[in-house]
Parts: sequence; C-alpha cells; structure tokens
Amino acid sequence: MTVTAFAPDAVAAHLKQFIVDALFIDLDPADIKDDALLGTEVGVDSLGFAELLAHLEDEYGISVSDGEFVPDNFSTIGRVVALVGRKLGN
Repeated sequence: MTVTAFAPDAVAAHLKQFIVDALFIDLDPADIKDDALLGTEVGVDSLGFAELLAHLEDEYGISVSDGEFVPDNFSTIGRVVALVGRKLGN
C-alpha cells in the first residue's frame, strides 16, 4: 500500500480487516471498537501481535523499534492508528 495521506478511519478499518482475516479472529471487523483491548477483548495472541507489527511495517513502510512495540502502542486499534500516524509524520 502506498500511503499518500494519513486517514485514521481508513487505517483503523484496514487494521480491523487484517486482524479478522489474517489472525483468524471470529468477529465482524465492524464489531471491533477502536478502544477494545486487542488481547483480552478481541483475542489477539502474542504471535498475532508480532504478525500485526510485521504487517504495519510492510503495509505502511514504517519501522517500529523494540521500545515502541509495547502495550501503550498496541493495546487498542486507536493506539495502533496513533502510532502509525506518528511514524508517518502526522
């Protein structure tokens, strides 16, 4: 994906779809709230978080350091979107 402009709602929708499709989470993407805890409420496990990280780096052309790969940045869709925005300079 080539990102020409950062659109938080589009990034959130894309991430929800990725979580459902790639991580085999049995939810409708529309049912995942931006503030739902990805681990406990959505069901993303440790391998899923690693896959999400790799996807973010590939899809958005960003690099996430070990120090940034922490719950404060990955606990909810909203926090992941905020991280992507920061990394893209928005």
